[in-house]
Amino acid sequence: MIIRRPIVQDCFIPEQYTSSPETIKNCLQEVLFEGMMIPQQVNAPIENEDMKKKERETIIKKHMEQYTTKYYESDRRWHSFLPDDTSPRKTKPIAKRKWEDLEEAIVEFYKAQDYTEKRKRLTLRTLFPEWFAYKWNDTNNSSYMKRINHDWKRFYENDKIVERPIVELTTFELKNWAKAKIVSEKLTKKLYYNMTVIIRQSLDYLVELEELPSNPFNNFKINSALFTPTEQKDAEYEVFNENEEQQLKALAIHDFETYQHCSSSIAVAINFSLGLRVSELVALKWKDLKDHYLHIRRMEQRQYEQATDGTWHSHLKVVEHTKTEAGCRTIYVVSSALELFAKVKEHNVAHGYSCEAEDYIFLYRGNRITSKSISNKYKKYCKKLGIVRKSNHKARKTCLTKIADNPNINLKDAMQYSGHKDVKTYIKHYCFSRYSDEHQRKELEKCLNM
Repeated sequence: MIIRRPIVQDCFIPEQYTSSPETIKNCLQEVLFEGMMIPQQVNAPIENEDMKKKERETIIKKHMEQYTTKYYESDRRWHSFLPDDTSPRKTKPIAKRKWEDLEEAIVEFYKAQDYTEKRKRLTLRTLFPEWFAYKWNDTNNSSYMKRINHDWKRFYENDKIVERPIVELTTFELKNWAKAKIVSEKLTKKLYYNMTVIIRQSLDYLVELEELPSNPFNNFKINSALFTPTEQKDAEYEVFNENEEQQLKALAIHDFETYQHCSSSIAVAINFSLGLRVSELVALKWKDLKDHYLHIRRMEQRQYEQATDGTWHSHLKVVEHTKTEAGCRTIYVVSSALELFAKVKEHNVAHGYSCEAEDYIFLYRGNRITSKSISNKYKKYCKKLGIVRKSNHKARKTCLTKIADNPNINLKDAMQYSGHKDVKTYIKHYCFSRYSDEHQRKELEKCLNM
């Protein structure tokens, strides 16, 4: 058998990898001088494409300085080597029939290697914009994203932990960091949970990408004694008592009958019987009211957008969903509330406002009222009555507390009315005493006295 020596065709290697940059520059200047090309044509390619081309050429040139790259006539293929730490020779051969295919394989290898190295050096600071964009695609609540951005600036931006390579973070280090934050920022349990959304979910994101084997932040628990206690809320500030409710409703109805073109005042009175979130109240349409039932299907939402300079801008929009899945509900409307709805329709028709199915119920000069107009009414009425300033949310709590006080209404029915799924949330935040100390003493005498 005759062993033939491979015939090497070095001349097939593209000229851009053998000519010096100075040679290429001189050639271009010569072409321009001869008038074969106008200066604008040199800048014709799109900048991104030009940068990609230069990047590829740099990768190939650097590779060929380190590894032999030749064409063998024996098998009519281009041959080279790629680094491989698992091989005894620390290299692995690569061969392609076309130079373009070999070039592509080399470039893709080094790009993948460079990406892997960069991810090993990844920190929370470099990961945050990527995770933030991923998170925004997963939610329709822009105000939530604005809060996350605020939490980043407050808790993370100037913290040393955001400069640490993520792969080096340990459970012990993260636990100590979390405890230090709780103490220094005096965090309640809820604030702590909100603060840790960024670091917890960022690491979960890397686990999803299979760039981390597990999330070290999920491997510890915080002693609840470290949290700043949540101040117990006094019923005086959380609900309207019986007298306050009656006085405020009377004032609102009188306001509605006195001042024209605005129905936000009567919306205040009606909601003591509905217990709606203010965003749900101002988004009601006539098609939602059928006989004695009201269908809650949409809400007003403030939507935020972040400009390139980092500033936030917002606008109001009615969206076809509620705050939570449980918020999409149908509630019973009592007779007194129906009478007030009839007054609103009569008022709208008298002022030439349409009351078709798709029209909003509560209007100001023909336009839908906003949450702000409701808030202004509560501010005005509370000041006029000389009582503690309360909001629509307190009227909602008042309505739901009255339902909870009734022993003949099932707890699940009460939660369905309120639009809650969690029993703890309902009992903890929407059940208050609306009675005076004297009334409570009398009731205790009745039920506990022998």
